[in-house]
Amino acid sequence: MKELNDKEEIKLIGLIGNLKTHEMERKAREETVPQKKKTIAFKSTPTISDDDDEEEDDEDFSLLVRNVKRIYNKAKFNNRR
Repeated sequence: MKELNDKEEIKLIGLIGNLKTHEMERKAREETVPQKKKTIAFKSTPTISDDDDEEEDDEDFSLLVRNVKRIYNKAKFNNRR
């Protein structure tokens, strides 16, 4: 790119060749440098809850799972007929 200082001496074909060479070198440098991957981190805040609430939530969840399983099995059995 140093030739650009002397505009009278450089010809259009030489300028295009120099620009292509410069672009190829730049692309080669970019390919050799490893790209940084973007990562996402979430902040969590501790929640305050009683042990009783957790036990109730576990019981409710297990009841829900049993009901869904029962409904799924009924639908599966009815589809066989």
